[in-house]
Amino acid sequence: MKFKKIAATALSVAVLSMSTFAAFADTINESPEVNTDNQVSEENELRSRFMSYTGVIKEISDYHSGDGAKMVAIEDENEFPVNIIITKDTYTINMDKLAVGESLTAFCDAQKPMILIYPPQISAEAAVVGEIDLNVKVDLFNDDLISADNFLKLNVSEETEIVSEDESKFEGELYNRKLVVLYGVSTKSIPAQTNPTKIIVLDEDEPAMIEDVEGMEVVVNRKTLEGIKPVQNDDGVIMVPVRAVSEELGYEVGWNQEEQRVTVGELLSFEIGKDDYTMDDTSGIQLYAAPLLVDGTTYVPLSFFSEFLSASEAHILNSQVIITKSEGL
Repeated sequence: MKFKKIAATALSVAVLSMSTFAAFADTINESPEVNTDNQVSEENELRSRFMSYTGVIKEISDYHSGDGAKMVAIEDENEFPVNIIITKDTYTINMDKLAVGESLTAFCDAQKPMILIYPPQISAEAAVVGEIDLNVKVDLFNDDLISADNFLKLNVSEETEIVSEDESKFEGELYNRKLVVLYGVSTKSIPAQTNPTKIIVLDEDEPAMIEDVEGMEVVVNRKTLEGIKPVQNDDGVIMVPVRAVSEELGYEVGWNQEEQRVTVGELLSFEIGKDDYTMDDTSGIQLYAAPLLVDGTTYVPLSFFSEFLSASEAHILNSQVIITKSEGL
């Protein structure tokens, strides 16, 4: 198995939810040992930090950004097309096998902007060409080394090889880092547990800042909230006013000035400035973005609403932040 760094350009305009391309089959991001008895729910898929796309390569062409970048056109088993951008910054396994007729699985950050065109154009942060003997999981992991979608927990041992993208030994913290995890057997539990064979720590990117955040609309259950605008934190994460959106979804919001603590409904609470959310007496839940207090308004990351308030949609589409809660949830 040959590893080569190869990669993705930063795009802007829109972020798609995980459900948009749920038709893609056989994603390497899921372990077959676990899926046999413990299916990952659609709700957990929507919470994933990374989306994966798998298909057969139909065409390979040069991408206009240069530096050897490629546009790889793939189709899934239902003949649905997607164009995958691979350039020098994508961590690619088996890049030497890239050819028409081979299979390709691409992983992209669900919180990064994408261009909305047809066929969809996806910038990959990691990719796998062809088949390999190990499972592959690409995600952000918390301080317990549990993936953002709660699918996989890593039990790192002395036998685990931990490297940077350039294959040099990595000795830093794995918490809150984007990891490519290669692993074999995993437990049939939720989350599944595994002793990974190899962990590749992806390079940190500069935040992809959206130029006109103040011009974006917030749309909740297909209703535009007048005067409600998102903000963007220093890490490029879109943050949304918690009170306006939560109340529109049917939740009461409370504020404790002394503790700087917000409550949403009866079971959910958090403090300003701490990436430490409490739900159903379970504390320490992390969304990789701390709540902000700006001019008297509290903002939370967009993923807050899918993670805690059962929103079936929580994504950016063109100039709109779209949050939808299905009836009955």
